[in-house]
Amino acid sequence: MKIREVALQIINQVLNEGAYSNLLLNETINQNDFNQNDIGLLTELLYGTIQYKMTLDYYLSNYIGDKKVSKNIRNILRMAVYQKVYLDKIPDHAIINEAVNLTKKKYKGFVNAVLRNVMRQGIRPLTEIEDKVIRLSIETSHPLWLVKMWTKQYDFDTAKKICMINNIKPYQFARLNLFKDKKENIIKRIEELKINYHLTSIDEGIYLQNDNIANTHLYHKGYVNVQDLSSMYVSKILSPKKGERIIDVCSAPGGKSTHIAEMMGDTGEVIACDIHEHKIKLIENHSKRLGLKCIKPMLIDARKLTTKFLEESFDRVLVDAPCSGLGVIRRKPEIKYNKKPSDLDEIIKMQKEIIDEAIKLVKKGGVLVYSTCTINKKENEKMIDYILDKNQRFELNPLPFQKLNLGNEGYCQIIDQIMGADIFFIACMVKK
Repeated sequence: MKIREVALQIINQVLNEGAYSNLLLNETINQNDFNQNDIGLLTELLYGTIQYKMTLDYYLSNYIGDKKVSKNIRNILRMAVYQKVYLDKIPDHAIINEAVNLTKKKYKGFVNAVLRNVMRQGIRPLTEIEDKVIRLSIETSHPLWLVKMWTKQYDFDTAKKICMINNIKPYQFARLNLFKDKKENIIKRIEELKINYHLTSIDEGIYLQNDNIANTHLYHKGYVNVQDLSSMYVSKILSPKKGERIIDVCSAPGGKSTHIAEMMGDTGEVIACDIHEHKIKLIENHSKRLGLKCIKPMLIDARKLTTKFLEESFDRVLVDAPCSGLGVIRRKPEIKYNKKPSDLDEIIKMQKEIIDEAIKLVKKGGVLVYSTCTINKKENEKMIDYILDKNQRFELNPLPFQKLNLGNEGYCQIIDQIMGADIFFIACMVKK
């Protein structure tokens, strides 16, 4: 099967059926014997077409108009125009031929005619859109309500920065398991495999250049774990100490729980909670692979924590809350099309229910860390206001942020302060 055919199949499943691009891509790569060039083209076509869906529709609008076009045909045209506009090594005739070959006989003439017109007449300039907010929406392919929300909550320049970051190829990071071995020894093993890497702002984090470390024996033997740098910062801000009792109330797949356990030298106890049984298995598998025994996976709804645990029984509590996921759009570009404003309001209700339970578990003098992989003040800064207004004994703790050069507020909305890291929100509070 040709790469463009594979790409189209995944695009159809994601845009027409609600599938997840990252899961389908990984599954497809694992099931096929593609070379690196094929994987690169497949990834580019898949993510590019989905990321710029609204922009591509704008470019096509001059040539399709009000014609009723099936979802599959529209995706063929989108993928073709993406190659024309964003890729510079593919000749026009090859783009047209490949697109026509993907089309059922009945529609070949239509696809051929539309694309020939695109190649001959060119695309509509975005400067035709006078309103700068609408233009940003179309140019970066973000629903208008999202761009308006970020412009209102921050300002236009910040909204633009967020939209641009969301369309950049995501960085790949890995966490060195410094409980299992010394940093220099793990780095030596990485170099022996000729894996290209760079050190990062934290000791155990490395940036990978295109290499998939998860397919190596270093991953399978637990010397490294795949995790974004922002996610690692959450555990650094939690600042666990050896021998402590810690709970991660929304743990799966276990990246932060295992990081916490490694930082504690596999001492004390880390309760790793999740509501789904299959995700508990993920936590167990990661813990075993990384050689960690202090992690205790627990199947429980985070809104019912006090049915299982005594109040004030944990030194540190991590609430990495379910959220709208607007900070990881570049990893899952379909998120921006699938969300509605009402979805954000619904998740805020759940976040408050989880916080109301989790906060009861913090000991006197203990620490609460709240984090999300989103950028929405209602889920982030406003949630911290909710916690502090309702719980007078808690106060923001700026010290871990100061140590990591993330400001003096006791919370941080990560956008581009950490090079290449995902958009994330982290806050730290201490119980007086």
